[in-house]
Amino acid sequence: MTDRQPPPYDNKSGIPPQQGYPPQQGYPPQQGHPPQQQQHEVTAINTVAAATQPAPVTIVRTTQVQPNDYLVFAILVTIFCFWPTGIVAIVFAAKVKSLFSSGDIQGAEQASASAKLWTKISLGIGIVWITVYVIIQL
Repeated sequence: MTDRQPPPYDNKSGIPPQQGYPPQQGYPPQQGHPPQQQQHEVTAINTVAAATQPAPVTIVRTTQVQPNDYLVFAILVTIFCFWPTGIVAIVFAAKVKSLFSSGDIQGAEQASASAKLWTKISLGIGIVWITVYVIIQL
């Protein structure tokens, strides 16, 4: 035989009693629960609660048009005129879209101006180069 005793069950529900739960207010304590002491609520007087609210945020949206990137012009002068300065023009032309997309409007405008300048330089060098070549061949 075993010395083990079955746990005490409530005859009505067949569930063992739960230990450690405080009784609810207005109801007498149940069996198996020790009586609990009353807790006193302490209120603080003369306290100031400062509630801070975030400052309002103003969003200003302006409609900007992307500056011209001169990419096609830069590619054409690279192929047909003078490739060393044409590559520089392509690099600046490629920066225009990425700078504009990231919100750097001023940077996009500067890159556009640089792309335009380098395409004109390539075109000028190409025209001079071709003219000198034609004159030499005559």
